[in-house]
Amino acid sequence: MDTIQKVMREPVLLAYPFFLIRSFYRVLGLHLMAWWNGGTCQIGQSVRIKHPTVFQGRGKLIVSNYVTLGYRLAGAMNMPIILQPREPGAVISIDERTAVMNGCELIARTQIEIGTNCRIGPHTLVYDSDFHELAPDRRDESGKSAPIVIGDNVWIGSRVMILKGVSIGNDAVIAAGSVVTKDVPQGSIVAGTPAKQVGSVRLI
Repeated sequence: MDTIQKVMREPVLLAYPFFLIRSFYRVLGLHLMAWWNGGTCQIGQSVRIKHPTVFQGRGKLIVSNYVTLGYRLAGAMNMPIILQPREPGAVISIDERTAVMNGCELIARTQIEIGTNCRIGPHTLVYDSDFHELAPDRRDESGKSAPIVIGDNVWIGSRVMILKGVSIGNDAVIAAGSVVTKDVPQGSIVAGTPAKQVGSVRLI
């Protein structure tokens, strides 16, 4: 009886099977989008896709076990998650138990690597390339690209931008609205535009 009463108090529990079925079809959709674009998609076990997610590009996407993509209460409900390994040799990898929220864009011309148990807030943009040269007469040419590596247990707030060549150490915290242009030491807290160290998780 207690279980029945709990379900009646939490109607969302009644929809749980529907959520699982929808997640299954979204995983299938990623595989189909990868095939259609000429890329490859490797999805681990118990991956939950709770928000519309788009695969674009001709590279490789690796999503490990127990990853969560999207959340119904995370905001940005009208913005899909975009996973775009753009070039044939590009790789986007998301390791186990990491959560990527609604409206995030991960766009790689080389590599974006995200570690285990990370939390990536809504509207976060991760770009490993300038995409175009800076000089006015060369903007039709490809810009510089460099891999991005995000360590384990990193917490990234909403509306963060992470640019090419950045390495973020384990346990670091990136404050909401930050623009990360340089490496972030392990366990540090950074904030601002451009992001600078303002504290350490070891001192909290």
